[in-house]
Amino acid sequence: MNTTPIRGVLWALSGLAALLLAWHVVAVTLYLRDNGSPGPIPPPLSVLNRAVTGLVEGAYIEGLTATAGAAVAGYVIAVAIALTLGVLVMVLPALGPLAAQLGVVTACAPAAAIAPIVVLLTPSGSRGVSIVLAMLAVEFPLVVGVLLGLRSAAPSQIDLVHAYGGSAWTAIRKVRLISALPAMLASLKIAAPAAFLGAMTGEFFTVGVDRGAGRLLISQQYVGDYSGMWAIALLATLVSAAGYGAIALAGRLVAPWTSHVGSVR
Repeated sequence: MNTTPIRGVLWALSGLAALLLAWHVVAVTLYLRDNGSPGPIPPPLSVLNRAVTGLVEGAYIEGLTATAGAAVAGYVIAVAIALTLGVLVMVLPALGPLAAQLGVVTACAPAAAIAPIVVLLTPSGSRGVSIVLAMLAVEFPLVVGVLLGLRSAAPSQIDLVHAYGGSAWTAIRKVRLISALPAMLASLKIAAPAAFLGAMTGEFFTVGVDRGAGRLLISQQYVGDYSGMWAIALLATLVSAAGYGAIALAGRLVAPWTSHVGSVR
């Protein structure tokens, strides 16, 4: 019987328990106020209670859903751009350096400089800033993953397609896209949490928007609700992790063989 997965789970749970214990000790010894209320670092139970309360009341669910919607929109746009660039590079290899540079530019573009410009270009109440920042946050890993994946096809397979009269587009459909799945799925998983973070960051710059995880965080900060701030951060982390897990599960269902690529036998 292979006990490696069980051992891994036990180690993960032990690490989580140690982290929560250290968090609790620091919170109650260094940051607890004289009146007993939580300080800038509240105890984990206080944060958990605040998160559950916010979810039951519906305010947190509404905010997280709004941010997730903007993240998904930016994510989908980024995927479409990355796939389009990848296909164009396969058909016109001379565009390779340009596509790589575009990916680098999106990774280096500072959110604090881009967001005000998007605010000026979009109407009040629009989530354009969140969508754009979500897109920029994931474009670079997606472009890199798509290009590496499409280029990973064996030359002999491409030559075989051409030998039977197939065009570059045929090679892309029949060979390159299948070979690219492992790299593309890896980049898609990495990009999912980044998209939510980008959308949440964009809500710090939006005008006329009162819903979203970022807006909730600002409101909690304004009233000094430290437990609420940490609760939003915790829930945002869980939503990002759920996005990663959803893409990983979808990848296993659509292309189960990719989960074994690179495994040690």
